[in-house]
Amino acid sequence: MIEKVSDFIISLLPSNSIVFIIYLAVIVIISIFLIFFLSKLKKNKQNTKKELTIDDLLEIANSPKSNTKDLVFALEYFLSKFSIKDNEEKSFELFNKILNHKNRSKILFDIFHGKILPANLEYKNKLNNIEKRALNK
Repeated sequence: MIEKVSDFIISLLPSNSIVFIIYLAVIVIISIFLIFFLSKLKKNKQNTKKELTIDDLLEIANSPKSNTKDLVFALEYFLSKFSIKDNEEKSFELFNKILNHKNRSKILFDIFHGKILPANLEYKNKLNNIEKRALNK
């Protein structure tokens, strides 16, 4: 049985050395093509981006490791994808956490006062109170 398998494998190999080199080159080219093809498939699966929720933004705001860039992203993402009307409690909690974060900076207040406040004038008093408390901290 083993002899038949080994004879079969040997019969697949070419007998001429030049043909053998061509045979190996073809196998290498096919292998490289398969590697690139499979990596493209995997990359396309990884590129499907998950939509963030307001809870994900709260995680960013709650994390002591978040830097100013992360906090700016959270504010900008909230502004582009959410509205306070969707979930008032979590929205105000998010603003409070971001504006009182240990890594806060002036740019956060600029975005809050320049973009978020004008877009949500019906909540102006509540937003102003959050901003005042953060500034007085």
